[in-house]
Amino acid sequence: MIQKVGLRDIWYIVGGYVITVISDNVLMALNNLIYHQSDTPNNQMIRDSFMDANWMVTVLLIVESVLTGPIMEELLFRGVLFNLFFSPNKPVHRTILSATLFGLAHATDTVFGFLLYAFSGIVFATVYAKTGKLQNAMALHVVMNAAATVTILLS
Repeated sequence: MIQKVGLRDIWYIVGGYVITVISDNVLMALNNLIYHQSDTPNNQMIRDSFMDANWMVTVLLIVESVLTGPIMEELLFRGVLFNLFFSPNKPVHRTILSATLFGLAHATDTVFGFLLYAFSGIVFATVYAKTGKLQNAMALHVVMNAAATVTILLS
């Protein structure tokens, strides 16, 4: 069920976006410096899929990347895994578990690639834990993926 969106929710979504963008840039710079990778394998796979597809498949890929994927991932990693294994009074354990599994679920082959996704998972979990609304983590994830998709399509 969609809950009422308040100013506090918007601040968490905007703040989460800013924190995630900063961390992504730092971790990608380290990934490039140490492993000479300017992109994660996950993003490269998405980029290749966009370039190899006809317009109809590209539209479906965009919908999956920007809307369906983030919603399904938040339902699984925050909605289920965040709440399944630890009691509510263990938010750090819940956050680390869901973020670690989120990082592992994305195609990465370097420690910084993993950390990029795991840290995003920490931010998504924190937004969910602090607001009590899974829709806020979903909204943040949608915004993050939309920005990444636009970047991929324009590069």
